[in-house]
Amino acid sequence: MAATDDPVLWLSLATALVGLVGSVVPGLPGVPLIFLSALVYAYLTGFEVVGAATLALLGLFAALALVADFAATAYGARRFGASRWGTAGGALGALLGALLGALLLGVGAIPGLILGAVAGVFAGEHLRRRRQGMTPEEENGGWRRTSRAAGGVLVGYVAGAVAQVLLAVLSLAVFVAALLV
Repeated sequence: MAATDDPVLWLSLATALVGLVGSVVPGLPGVPLIFLSALVYAYLTGFEVVGAATLALLGLFAALALVADFAATAYGARRFGASRWGTAGGALGALLGALLGALLLGVGAIPGLILGAVAGVFAGEHLRRRRQGMTPEEENGGWRRTSRAAGGVLVGYVAGAVAQVLLAVLSLAVFVAALLV
C-alpha cells in the first residue's frame, strides 16, 4: 500500500467514500466520483499504484452506472405497458429532467430524472394518441395504461439505484484493492 501518511491518498479515499454515499443520496455523482478520485490519485502518483487496467475497469463501471439510470427507467416504463412513443418520451424526459434539475431548477439530478421520465411517458403517450387520431372513447383505458407505465418508471428507477449501489461498492473495492497490492 502507498504511504499511509500521504495526504493525496487520504483525500482520494475520502472522495471515493463520498462517491459511495453518492450512489445512494440523490444529487451526488456516485460511481463517476469514485472513478475520478482514482484517476486523480493515479495521475498524481505517476500511475505507479493505480494502473491503466484498474482505471479502465473503474471507467467501465462509471459508464455502466450512468447508463443504468436511463436504461432502467426506460425498461420499467416499457415493461409496465408504455408504447414506443411513451418509452422514448420517458428516456428523453429523464435526460432533460436530470439536466434541468441539476443545472437550472435546483431540485437535483435524480428528482429531475424521475419527474422528467414520468412527464416524458405521459407526453409520449399523448403524442402517440394524437398522431393516431384517437378520441377518448377509442383509447380504451389508455390513460390508465399510461399511469401504470409511469409507475414502471419508478420501479425502473429503484432497479437503477440498486445497480448504482452495487457498482459503487464494486468500484470502491477495486480501487482499495489496487492500493493494497
